[in-house]
Amino acid sequence: MPPVRRALPIVLLSLALVAGCRREIPNLDSPGTTIVAFGDSITAGYGADGPGTTYPERLAERIGRPVINAGVPGDTTADALARIEPMLAENPWLVIVELGGNDLLQQVPIERTEANLSAIVERLLAARTVPVLIEIHGPFGGGRYADLFERLGDKYHVPVLEDALPEILSDRTLKSDEIHPNAAGYEKLAQAVYEKLRPLLERRGAK
Repeated sequence: MPPVRRALPIVLLSLALVAGCRREIPNLDSPGTTIVAFGDSITAGYGADGPGTTYPERLAERIGRPVINAGVPGDTTADALARIEPMLAENPWLVIVELGGNDLLQQVPIERTEANLSAIVERLLAARTVPVLIEIHGPFGGGRYADLFERLGDKYHVPVLEDALPEILSDRTLKSDEIHPNAAGYEKLAQAVYEKLRPLLERRGAK
């Protein structure tokens, strides 16, 4: 058999494996109509300079539609899980989840944080929404937290915005205090979230 013909099955197998690794993001056909930012004080905009400077507001400007701010300062993952049903009453098709920093500050065991985040993602998926996770690590807890978000993304096939928030919080010029961005930091976070969402918005037909 000529070498080219012998190599053909290997090439076809490789292409099949690559195609099999491409994961379809769940719920892009969600019947929901809104976008919700669900999180803690960073989502709420603590440290911003005033109206219009939180990351959900800056994100809304980029995508040309409202982003509901469901951020509550001080929320742990357990707190957020307890209020997920009222948030779902906003009829979201996409929910941006920014949580875990307060778990770290309160020394919640990482296993409990992961269980709560898993429960949040599972509830969002069951409600036919698209969850998008914002990763925390670096100043917020090192590699174990990065691994946690990677596991969640792989397990549930949901997008994870990696590195953006830790990089902002490692730059003093982008912070209002040790754990919150300032207006410039929120602007940078909004841009990073927008870039992560843009392919989903395009497939949804919203942008």
